[in-house]
Amino acid sequence: TMHCSLLSLGCVFGFVPANNQTNLTALRALKIAQRRLRPEVRAKLLSVSSARTDGSLAPEAWRFVFLDPSTSGNCRVVTVAAKTSSEHPDTVEAFSSAKTESVPTTHVIAQNKWVMDSDQALAQVRGAAKLKGIRAAEYRLGEPRSGQEPLWTLYFYAESAEPVARFQVGARTGAVKILANE
Repeated sequence: TMHCSLLSLGCVFGFVPANNQTNLTALRALKIAQRRLRPEVRAKLLSVSSARTDGSLAPEAWRFVFLDPSTSGNCRVVTVAAKTSSEHPDTVEAFSSAKTESVPTTHVIAQNKWVMDSDQALAQVRGAAKLKGIRAAEYRLGEPRSGQEPLWTLYFYAESAEPVARFQVGARTGAVKILANE
């Protein structure tokens, strides 16, 4: 079984200049993350997740898990943050709730089918539902089955630690599906 740990595999930080006013979307962060990897690992993206956002609902840090058989855990974790210091503790703490990644249930994301970026997925959800009282969001991208469309899952939070709403958005088609809360 493959288990990736953010701390045991290490964390590679990529940074976007602080004076850059545009949001750090998942696709922009992916390009930064891929520069830190060997060419044979870059195309083997297993999952994408964001740290929990603030009220703007725009993530400031992204966590990418790549299949990498040459590592002890068979995967490599790369975190890209919109901060200017590699010593920024919030980035690691933001992902402390997701320290272990169980990889056998995930498939390599077909990056050529991933055309809808994180900000576009949010816009699709906002177009499909009213998001009143939402104070934070979390984003995850995965591919349920090999060859299928990658899916964004967006979790929205009000005042509690549990999500109040969950949506799936097709990363190619933009189709929105409301998920029942567990």
